[in-house]
Amino acid sequence: MARPIEATSLRDGWRALERADWSAARSAFEAALEQEGGPDARDGLAQALWFLGSIADAVALRERAFDEYVREGRCDDAVRTAVWVSHQHMLAGRGSAARGWLARSERALEGVPECAGHGWVAVERARQATSVEEQVTHARRALEVARAMGNGDLEVLAVSLLGRAEVRAGRREDGLRLLEEAMAAASAGRVHNTHTLGEAYCNLILACSGAGEWERATEWCELVDAFARTHGIAPLFGACRTVHADLLRASGRWAEAEDALRDALATHARHIPEMSAPTIASLAELRVQQGRLPEAAELLAGREEHPAALRALALLRMADGRPRQAVALLERGLLLAGDDAVAATQLLAPLVEARLQLGDVDGARAAGTELARLADASGIRLIRARAELAAAQVALGSGDGAAAAGPARRALGAFSALLMPLEAGLSRLALARAAAADDPETARDDARTALGAFRRLGAARAVDAATGFLRGLGEASGPRPRAAGDLTAREEEVLALVSLGLSNAAIAHSLVISERTAGHHVSHILTKLGVRNRAEAAAQAALRRVGGGTADGRVPV
Repeated sequence: MARPIEATSLRDGWRALERADWSAARSAFEAALEQEGGPDARDGLAQALWFLGSIADAVALRERAFDEYVREGRCDDAVRTAVWVSHQHMLAGRGSAARGWLARSERALEGVPECAGHGWVAVERARQATSVEEQVTHARRALEVARAMGNGDLEVLAVSLLGRAEVRAGRREDGLRLLEEAMAAASAGRVHNTHTLGEAYCNLILACSGAGEWERATEWCELVDAFARTHGIAPLFGACRTVHADLLRASGRWAEAEDALRDALATHARHIPEMSAPTIASLAELRVQQGRLPEAAELLAGREEHPAALRALALLRMADGRPRQAVALLERGLLLAGDDAVAATQLLAPLVEARLQLGDVDGARAAGTELARLADASGIRLIRARAELAAAQVALGSGDGAAAAGPARRALGAFSALLMPLEAGLSRLALARAAAADDPETARDDARTALGAFRRLGAARAVDAATGFLRGLGEASGPRPRAAGDLTAREEEVLALVSLGLSNAAIAHSLVISERTAGHHVSHILTKLGVRNRAEAAAQAALRRVGGGTADGRVPV
């Protein structure tokens, strides 16, 4: 039995965790550990340290707590702790260690009647599943145990995992119903452990974002963002900011998306760097769309084998005029996606484009057919929109403009309804291409409208495609040549940081580029502005801000 003072310290520590006062929790659990020790004090201290960003120390403490729980015969606590350690190793990319700790948690349950521990093992089995259907099976098992044991934390996490898996499997309605159930239960206070609640929230927004349920995802992102800030959960904040950035990027708010991605990268760097791969891939995709290919390549360097980077790398290869390498990357990603319908569609859509770049119309058609099958099976609007655009692209690739018009029109309507301006513009450009032979004036109108949307976004690659098409129709609609004093979008960013007095190293850190690249940008800026040093460049930036014009005094249209 714990001593009175130790019991008081433990109680104070758990209460501090519940109110998200991590420093007070750490102090209370440290006091309990000094007074008597024991697994509860180690377990609580580990949780406080994790929230404070000391991930390695937290894992080490919980590893020790597991052994002590086992010696005391407290299998539920031992299993919950081992499962948490397993998950931390998985997040850090240490697959062997993750599997080892999962095996230890299962061994602790040998010969034990059904308890909540069996549900926590099922949760981790779901998280480590190699296929979506396997994840569904384990999540259902966890939910069954949670309800039998009356464990609210376990139930909400299991429902969120199951809902996410159902959406990934292409069962939209079932998945969304479960996700909304989990959100309602979480918001009603069914979860007491903040870490568990944070993970459940992440499952909700990741599922909705992947399925293009932007309205739900935006609503939930705001809730989760507030939760992460209020509770000081930095790792959760980093993950959620990445998903939020994807929503902003899809809706055309690219400057805000970039800010969110930088926030996420900074958070990951301080806490769990291994979680940064999806964030870097998202930023690289944005750079490709902006036509800033060297920066995209720099972001992705050394990440060729990371699953999260395959799509971004493929888009970069296509932009570089290397579609064969893009096809190889996308097909590798499809093998890894397995029965994950949402992940597969994110790869099949660019695969259609890459195959067409190679002149492989049959291969593009096969990828488009698979997209259409997934759209029919899932009922997910985003997949349907992608399938329609792919059908239009394949028809255009085979020279059948008449057959392209219908799917291009449907894609335009679908992407417009989803509030995705880049994809809507690409669909309108496909519609223009479909009309070019029989109705060139309508084709020009549609292409001009698409071009305007691309310019507003800053989508350089799409601008090039639209201007090239219009030029083929005899219209000189490309952007005017850049004058010597004009700055690129990236140079404008660098100039703004120079004006704040930042060094090349600080600029590189802020923009997630190398210091050498930052130096090149500064040199180009000085040359274009006709100034001798950074101070004169900063003065030019100040004049531009006052005058509302560009670096050479023009007022932007």
